[in-house]
Amino acid sequence: MQTAQIPQELREAIENQAAQFRGSDLAAAADQISRSYRAGLPPRLDTPVARTAYLATRMPATFGALSAAASELPFDPDSWLDLGAGPGTAAWVAPCACTLVEQNPGWSEAEGGAGLQPAREVRRLQADITRLPPLDQHDFVSICYALNELAPKDRQRVLADAWDLASRALLILEPGTMEGFSIVREARAQLISLGAAIQAPCPHAAECPMSDGDWCHFAVRVERTRLHRSLKGGDLSYEDEKYSYVLALKSEVNPCDARILRHPHTHPGLIELQLCTRANGLQPARVTKKDKPSWRAARKADWGGRWGGP
Repeated sequence: MQTAQIPQELREAIENQAAQFRGSDLAAAADQISRSYRAGLPPRLDTPVARTAYLATRMPATFGALSAAASELPFDPDSWLDLGAGPGTAAWVAPCACTLVEQNPGWSEAEGGAGLQPAREVRRLQADITRLPPLDQHDFVSICYALNELAPKDRQRVLADAWDLASRALLILEPGTMEGFSIVREARAQLISLGAAIQAPCPHAAECPMSDGDWCHFAVRVERTRLHRSLKGGDLSYEDEKYSYVLALKSEVNPCDARILRHPHTHPGLIELQLCTRANGLQPARVTKKDKPSWRAARKADWGGRWGGP
């Protein structure tokens, strides 16, 4: 499982923001955010304390998932557009100038996150992503944890707009739940119909072979700060953020031969992998110690990683 390292500047900015509020108020706001997510509803982030609680409890996890998914990008973008940007997490992941489009005006205010941006060019636009203003194309466009808050028809329109705005690549990222995967799966099918080439995680552009009742998702380990632990009421120094995603390119892609869909199962002299393969769809792989090259690769294999073995 990948591990995300949160930038120290971002960690300090979140802690400075949180220092403006009483711990009990932040904890109550964090609890309300958790309740909303468990009920399948978007949290209400219409107050400074609610937004700050979101920064402390959700921004690190979003950073981790977005970093992990964007690492599959086969080029370094010169410009990045993030739709439904929230506090601007993408600006901390992007290696380039970043345009953030977000409807909630609080994220553009000083108390809501304007100070939470890295030392690079960041442009913020307040707009509803279902009714975008005229925008220039960007090398890379991302929609992170935003499509799940839209009606299906709006998702399709936003996805089409995002594809038009992407000059090279588009990333769709959603929670690693059955519902999140369903949204990603539908987005993948729509993008293929628009001529997209799938770079990751899928090793092919055929129909998704995942059966009903199962879902394709991955995880990234995110460090919890003391503030994070206190608001979440947890003791562990980390949490595992599960996510589903699809990365589509407008040019020829070079996907992996296979993707590891679950934690490898290790036995004495045997490692079992569950793969999605380019040639045969879902397929298990059994690697024994006798096959030394594949064994060495399998010992390093991880959930969500590429697999180039037999």
